[in-house]
Amino acid sequence: MIIIPDLTFHKALKFIKELDGLTIAEDEEFDFSRVHNCDPFPMLVVSAAIRKKRSESIEKTCRAINCQNTYAEHMRFYRAIGIDCGRYLSENYGNSNYLPITKLEISDLRNEGIKNTERIQEVLESKAKLMANVLSRGNDSFKKWLKYVLTEVMRNIPEHSKADAIWYCAQYWPSYDLVELGILDEGVGIRNSLLDNYAYHGTIRDDKEAIGMALSPGISKAFAPGSISLSKDEWANSGFGLFMVSQLCKELDGSFLIASGESAIRINNDVKLAHYPTNFKGTAIQIRIRPSMINNYEVIAKKILKRGEQLAKERGGGFETASKSTKSLFWDGG
Repeated sequence: MIIIPDLTFHKALKFIKELDGLTIAEDEEFDFSRVHNCDPFPMLVVSAAIRKKRSESIEKTCRAINCQNTYAEHMRFYRAIGIDCGRYLSENYGNSNYLPITKLEISDLRNEGIKNTERIQEVLESKAKLMANVLSRGNDSFKKWLKYVLTEVMRNIPEHSKADAIWYCAQYWPSYDLVELGILDEGVGIRNSLLDNYAYHGTIRDDKEAIGMALSPGISKAFAPGSISLSKDEWANSGFGLFMVSQLCKELDGSFLIASGESAIRINNDVKLAHYPTNFKGTAIQIRIRPSMINNYEVIAKKILKRGEQLAKERGGGFETASKSTKSLFWDGG
């Protein structure tokens, strides 16, 4: 029997590492009796890990027991695993307090772009705007911030991950003044993505180093040594997206967690980064923020960008200037 833990981020990261090393026995049971807390990020990574493990054991019969958490049913946690319980993934619903686990097929996004004569980044920006409209509860500053963050994170998936889909989930707890966003893909992971660029061969030894590089300003799979400027294309990738989002979360008294491969790094307003061993195929991100802290974010964001561009110039080996899409945080009223 495999016991699913309560769904907090640290228990989830530990569980998916342990699950990766298990062999599924004939008639294996997945016991969900301990699932009480159901935060977005843990639901996403645990459902993805079980889904992967079950797919690898297709010849065996597995069954779930004690799927009795009504909130998990409503948020489509069981459906995301492939269990016939709760609301269907195809249903369109949600409100200003939550967005249930949702799957966006990359092929559908590309086809939507072709139909509307848009790039996939523009399609994702529209999706991000809709998500921000739902969760912002009339707070215009928070809506703009959410749209920016969601666009920056989701656009990385078709550009770098080689994944087939984007998964996301969100919850707003008004009484706690807290929003959590969870976004993941089941692609090649950060390390393999960066190693597609020969400029980073020999500089990345493990997943922890790869994540650290991805969180640094100007580091991108798209970087070409010898290039002196970015394309004038608004959607040119400059490697500043994850740096900006993670540092904004930190400066606004929130937190940012990213997991890929055998490592996860969490950033908050503490000086020291927190590292967690795990094993996740692809890349998963958790963002936690208090909406009441967003009002002065543009001033803070400009300082972060200025610091990031200076760091990128001093370090070298990457882009030195943020792209237009990253800078849209300051000039786009959308």
